[in-house]
Amino acid sequence: MPEKVIIDFGCKKDRRSGAIGVDIDPLVGPDIVHDLNRFPYPFPDNHADEIYAIHIIEHLDHPREFLAEIYRILKPGGWALIETPHFSNHCAYSEPEHKLFYSYFMFHELTNKLRPRIKILKWRLTFYKTFRFWGIQWLANRSPENYERFWTYMFPAENIIFQFSK
Repeated sequence: MPEKVIIDFGCKKDRRSGAIGVDIDPLVGPDIVHDLNRFPYPFPDNHADEIYAIHIIEHLDHPREFLAEIYRILKPGGWALIETPHFSNHCAYSEPEHKLFYSYFMFHELTNKLRPRIKILKWRLTFYKTFRFWGIQWLANRSPENYERFWTYMFPAENIIFQFSK
């Protein structure tokens, strides 16, 4: 049985075990040094079983193209996990390298063209412990549209987690 191919985009020094690490910074010791703002990525079509992109999409100039590349590289049945700060998280706008601020609505818009070809496995907002304890996370994920329209600034989210399969 062939070995599972796992890619960790923006791996930094804490690359996932068994993953091919891809990062722009050669000092973090990635397997592949590549600027994720340059397309295409150095992988063939239908290559990866799993792709991780944790806190990287917010640094990129072209998020639609990034998602299209992930889709291209995934094998049928493979999945990708993307995590980014929610726009209401103070970290989203406190780093000068962040290019865009993400919301549930933004991911909905970014994945419009992909959605007929992907299966969404997880689309979740995460919150700090206090808000989880109060049930805010449960309420926000039950109706993310209402959360972002009416409650975001009272109860800021931490991250958006988006997982899909090809």
